[in-house]
Amino acid sequence: MKKLIILFSTLLFSCISWTQTSIKFTKPENIYFYSQLSARGGLQYDLNNPDEPLLFSSSSKGQRTRLANQLFFRSKKRLQKGYVRKASISSGCFAFSLDYDPFYSGTNGAGSLQLRLMDNWLQFGTKKSRRNFWVGNRRVEYGRSHRIEAETSFMNRNSLRVRDLGFWWDLGVVYRSPFIKDESNRWDVTLQLSSGGWLFSGNGQQGTLWFTGTDRVKDSAHYLNIFNPDLTYKNTVLAIANIGRPTYMMKEWNFFGVIGNIRDQYNLDSTVIVSRLGAEYIFKRKESFKLGNQISVGNSFYQNGDSFFVVNLNNTLDINFSTNYVLSFCQYVGLNKGMNNASQIIDYSIVSSIAYVFNPNLKLRLNLFYDNEDHWNNRQHLGAYVQLVAGLGKRS
Repeated sequence: MKKLIILFSTLLFSCISWTQTSIKFTKPENIYFYSQLSARGGLQYDLNNPDEPLLFSSSSKGQRTRLANQLFFRSKKRLQKGYVRKASISSGCFAFSLDYDPFYSGTNGAGSLQLRLMDNWLQFGTKKSRRNFWVGNRRVEYGRSHRIEAETSFMNRNSLRVRDLGFWWDLGVVYRSPFIKDESNRWDVTLQLSSGGWLFSGNGQQGTLWFTGTDRVKDSAHYLNIFNPDLTYKNTVLAIANIGRPTYMMKEWNFFGVIGNIRDQYNLDSTVIVSRLGAEYIFKRKESFKLGNQISVGNSFYQNGDSFFVVNLNNTLDINFSTNYVLSFCQYVGLNKGMNNASQIIDYSIVSSIAYVFNPNLKLRLNLFYDNEDHWNNRQHLGAYVQLVAGLGKRS
């Protein structure tokens, strides 16, 4: 009996030691690389061009045909220790894409490939667990994402970041800290100071480092030398302040203010002074339902002396149903009313999508849209596109 007790104790001690050893040497993942292809094609009908109204294209509206790549890492030291003494790098993101655009830089349908910068930043954590700052090229803090799958939405240009300011990312610094620390009613403050679209070189060209294609007029290849884009700085700056509830809350309220001198997306040799006040409400239920409403009002002052009163409205709705289907809806309205002139510009677009999700990395979408752009000589487009989204790798 005594020998049996000793044997049992030895086995129990060995099992406990092995369990502790396996836990001790199991390290969490800290590096993730993910590639995603968004390929699409379909029909677009130009209501203002009766001579040639139909256009079959792979990338003339909404999100382009694109191969996006993202490398994301978390600090091993931060993961192991769980705290920071003063300040240190906690994570980083490096993302770029290879885009196909048939109308980029005078190709007139012949097509062009672009290498573009996306999210490229370092996040620094501090000894205060919810006080962080970011340095680099990061998404503009003009409200938050209203979409369940923001990276695969067909017309992400309906975002007020793009439709109002004209650019999605900006180079600068972002700081976030608790504003109200009540556990049951937390609010954060986010401050951003950035370059006001310094790397922005035209609608659809932001972050382009290199492109190659065929010039149909000259019938010759043309290219921009890699890492030699137009980086002419025009004394632009953009400051944004956000006060809102954390993104993990089921109901998010967010209030923001924007002021700056940014590049004019309709005249790249000029700038425009903008001021905006806005609010948004987001309601979500896990990954099955998300509703977003966003409004901003303000003024725009152009270098030619024109000034406008501006109102922007964005409404989105995403619903997951029957396990494999996602129904999406997005509506944008933008009003620019002349303050010292008789001009009135109204942009409006509506997009609906239905997607079949084979798995989280493979999706097929049908996108229907109507887009009326007064800013671009009153262009009216109606169309339908099929979109295939395929991903490979690990996401954080």
